[in-house]
Amino acid sequence: EVEPKKKVEPKAKPKAEPKEAPKPEAEKKRKAEEPAPEEPAAKEVKADEFEEEQDDQPDKKAKIKAEVTFLGSELTLNAVPCMGNKVLMALNEGGMQYLIAGARANVGLKGGRHMFEVKITELYHPTEAVNCRLKSMRGLVRIGFSTAGSSLILGESEGSVYFDTEGLFSAGKTKSPGKCSRFGKDQGIAIVLNLDDKSPHANTVRLPRAVSVSV
Repeated sequence: EVEPKKKVEPKAKPKAEPKEAPKPEAEKKRKAEEPAPEEPAAKEVKADEFEEEQDDQPDKKAKIKAEVTFLGSELTLNAVPCMGNKVLMALNEGGMQYLIAGARANVGLKGGRHMFEVKITELYHPTEAVNCRLKSMRGLVRIGFSTAGSSLILGESEGSVYFDTEGLFSAGKTKSPGKCSRFGKDQGIAIVLNLDDKSPHANTVRLPRAVSVSV
């Protein structure tokens, strides 16, 4: 006779005792002991990260046929062009030396990057300034750009930007001193206007450091 197999019942697992909820004071103590999460370090901005303008590729487009010059309608009454409109002078007699003369070229700019150069060949010092309150008066030259139809005197309307010999920069009627180095006689000055939409310096004007020119 075959003995019947005995049924083995699985042993019951001991019941886990319920854990006590942490007390509020102990929870606060535990949080105080945990180190605070580190904040990400702030990114340092370097002063030399400004991207300088690079030279353009040679432009193969056809040049304009009109001559770049100064027309009589774009000159103040005391501005006198000479030497084939390559030199501009201001009247300096009969009190006219105390008035600013203005001139605007006949060619407009709509896009791209453009530069023109000027050089001061003569500075006039009024003789009346020797023994009067105008003793500190010096010659003043402004170079810049203005929109068509705006005032011929740079800085007298909102449609102009310029640098002057005293190191001042003006946009419209807002003036900011100390934005460029001073320049004077026998120095070549170049001013750059950037209207290139693809350039990181679009819609800006710049005056590189003035360079002395031997004559």
